[in-house]
Amino acid sequence: MNLKIWDIPAVDRAKTLELARACDIKPLLAALLRARGMDTPEKAREFLSPGELSDPFNMKDMDRASSRIRRAVEDFEHIAVYGDYDADGLTSTSMLYTYLQDKGANVSYYIPRRDSEGYGMNTGAVDTLSKEGVDLIVTVDNGVAAREETAYARSLGMDVVVTDHHQPQGTLPDAPVVNPHRTDDESGLTYLCGAGVALKLIMALEGDKEAVLERYGDLAALGTVGDSVDLIGENRLIVQAGLKIMERGGRPGLAALLGEGPATSTKLSFGIIPCLNSPGRIGTPESTVRLLTHQDSESAGLLAEDLREENQARKDMEAGVVEAARAVLEKRPELLYDRVLVVWGEDWHHGLVGLAAGRISELYGKPAIVLSVMDGEARGSGRSIEGFDMFRAVTECGDLLIRYGGHPMAAGLTLSPENLEEFRRRINEYAGEAYPEMPMPVMRLDCTLQGSALTVENCRALSPLEPFGEGNPTPVFAIMGALLTDIRGFGGGSHCELVCRRGEASFRCRLFRVRPEDFPYPKGSVVDLAVNLEEDNYGGRTSAKAFVQDVRLSGPDRLQYLRDYRIYEKFKRGEGLSAREAQRLSPDRDRLAALYTLLPKVKGPGLGLEDLAMRLEGSGLNMGMLMFGMDVLRERGLTEHSVQGRMLQAHRLPVKGKTDITKSPLFGELAALVKKDGQEKE
Repeated sequence: MNLKIWDIPAVDRAKTLELARACDIKPLLAALLRARGMDTPEKAREFLSPGELSDPFNMKDMDRASSRIRRAVEDFEHIAVYGDYDADGLTSTSMLYTYLQDKGANVSYYIPRRDSEGYGMNTGAVDTLSKEGVDLIVTVDNGVAAREETAYARSLGMDVVVTDHHQPQGTLPDAPVVNPHRTDDESGLTYLCGAGVALKLIMALEGDKEAVLERYGDLAALGTVGDSVDLIGENRLIVQAGLKIMERGGRPGLAALLGEGPATSTKLSFGIIPCLNSPGRIGTPESTVRLLTHQDSESAGLLAEDLREENQARKDMEAGVVEAARAVLEKRPELLYDRVLVVWGEDWHHGLVGLAAGRISELYGKPAIVLSVMDGEARGSGRSIEGFDMFRAVTECGDLLIRYGGHPMAAGLTLSPENLEEFRRRINEYAGEAYPEMPMPVMRLDCTLQGSALTVENCRALSPLEPFGEGNPTPVFAIMGALLTDIRGFGGGSHCELVCRRGEASFRCRLFRVRPEDFPYPKGSVVDLAVNLEEDNYGGRTSAKAFVQDVRLSGPDRLQYLRDYRIYEKFKRGEGLSAREAQRLSPDRDRLAALYTLLPKVKGPGLGLEDLAMRLEGSGLNMGMLMFGMDVLRERGLTEHSVQGRMLQAHRLPVKGKTDITKSPLFGELAALVKKDGQEKE
């Protein structure tokens, strides 16, 4: 069950209006700025007008790197741009390759394969480049950890220049290394992605920052948004410039992929960047570089269509991996009660397990690791929730792993298949010790809006905050206490349109990836909605559209629901419970009877767990009692049920004679777990 806790900051109306007057901006924009920490006119103006591009030579080793590359261009040495298979690495490669081509350099590029080579430089690739007669390798978005590979390249007579943005690990390669995370780099540009660093390199080579930004800002913007780095400082300048360039449609392949309509960071995140990433996940990443460097407008559309088709294939394959992972969880329901979900299967596509882990984490509100067993290895990725350090958790199991890496919110790992069960046990053991109370999934909202405020004018009031992305997310608004008057399907029934009314205002909003029959609340419910606003221009008409990010029943204490459900999960894991926790789970005969009586009265293919819990609150049942009570009814042969996300599938079974529901052995199991004198009963 994935319920999120909403964090809605209080709005000081007087200070909001004061900031709006001081900066000559709309009150809604002022409220958003204050919610994001820009609570003074100085901070607000600095954010809205982020300044100028800095001197690229402020970065350590930029002089050495640019000097070596200039010499290679002048002497017509063979230069190989060594990139990466994600959007950041591919746009970095396209940028530097195109620039060097324009300068008449003898240049090629190399993108390692995700499935066979993995991330970064490898000696096999170095051998290939040596055989091709390469004199200089310039890395983009990788290389800071390639000490051995750099030394090997030099032993074969090749020089290396490293440009990267990842954290250095130990000694740097013996080469010019441009990386703002170097301890001796004082540029202050640690927020740049690989494309941002490559852009600074081109600025150093060209000597004209503004001209370079005008020529390559679109590619740098794609890499910046695609790598989910914070949109602060020069990143905001890069993405703002890049979106303007895209609007003019100067790069044929990118223009064909963008299609009609305005270029926005949201469109990049959800429409363009997945297409750029797909070849690196399931195909050949060079096709993305070909699109981004393509110069023929007539054939660019064919390349763009190929990427769209490949992205659709990726979506279908990803959905298959997610469904396969969910099937494993349903087949082994004990896995669902773990603090960290670990699931694996045979021959799942390696390039998609990270996306699948993110989806599983989103569906169940927990850290998740999805692995594919193939060719004698289990390779996978993990995605976390805020507050749980995934990389530290994986590191604690390092003796079981062949290799691993990552950061607090994500990790990659490889291990032998025979260690999978032990890895699952150990990472959950660590989670239990380090996080006795696991972090709750949190959704941060900016402020509340009335339904009548879903207007085009308010959509446009948000535009000064653009571009949106990491560190500056698309605003999320709460609409409280809306009456749900209808639930309609669209997109072939794969998504929901919610028709709502609040006061005199009626409005509609869309909820993606939830079918009407899976929506957890019936018509007539009073709900709170967390929505994004977006201006829509279609068929010559302009309107405001609201997209639902989360929805909850108005009134119930969702935090308490989650806490009680977590107690139920502890029971299912067989962990020790306090007497109070056991009491929160244990329903008496009257409460069980109330649950049993209510089940057939709730109509629909499934029962929303929150809706059912709210209906039973008058009988004294909480969410933990509800789940434990359903287990008791099933054990006594009275019902069958299963839980799918926030929905309960349940039906009563025919029963002959009377059944004493209080005699269920589950009550004994519960009592056996109660701690005594600070110790858990075995």
